Amino acid sequence: MSADHREITWAIGTIGASLAGRHAGVPGVDEVLSRLDQQDLSATAFRHVKPTRLAGCRHLPEAVGEAAMNVAEVAAAIATVEDSLNWRQNPNYSDSAMGQPGYMQNYAYAELIGPTGPFAGDDFLLGVFLLGPGIHYLDHRHAAPELYWVLTGGSEWRRDGARFAGHCAGETIWHDPWVSHATRTGNGPMLAVYAWTCDTHDFARLDS
Repeated sequence: MSADHREITWAIGTIGASLAGRHAGVPGVDEVLSRLDQQDLSATAFRHVKPTRLAGCRHLPEAVGEAAMNVAEVAAAIATVEDSLNWRQNPNYSDSAMGQPGYMQNYAYAELIGPTGPFAGDDFLLGVFLLGPGIHYLDHRHAAPELYWVLTGGSEWRRDGARFAGHCAGETIWHDPWVSHATRTGNGPMLAVYAWTCDTHDFARLDS
C-alpha cells in the first residue's frame, strides 16, 4: 500500500528540519533548503506512485538500522515510507559499465521529490540512495549541483580524481555542476539522502 500525503510530507519535513538543524551554513545545504521551500507539497500536488522494489533493497534493514544510531529521526522517516517508494536505477549503468558483476543487484535510489516520486518537483530532486557493501560507484558527473547527506559510516568519496577519503555518518558532501566524483563502500551498505537543486533533467553519466 502506498504511503499517503501526510506520511510523505512528514518524511520530507523531517529530512529538511534535521538537515537545517544539523548542517545549516555548510556548503550546499542552504541552497538545498531554499529550493526545498519552493516546492509544492500540497495535497493537490501529491500523487500515489506504484511501489517498486529492487534487489538492492534487501540492504535497507541493515542500512536503516545503522542510520538510526546516527540520525534517528531521518532513519525513522525513511523506514516509514521506504516500502511505498518507486526504487529505480540509472539507465546509463550496468554491471558491464561499472566493471563489477552484481553491481546492479546492490544499487537503488528512490525519489521523494522528482519525476518518479510522490511529488513531481520544480527542477529539484530529493531522494534516498542505497549501495550495498563492497561496491565501487565509478567516477561520474552531471549538470546538477548535488548534496549527499551520508547516514551510515564506512564509505569513501573522492572528487576530480583525487584520493578517496572516508566520511563519517552524518556528514554532508557537496558536488558543484560537472564535478567528477566517486564512492566506495566498505563492509556494510551505505544509505544517504541526496538532493539535486537544478538542471535535473539529465541522468548522471560515467566518466569515459
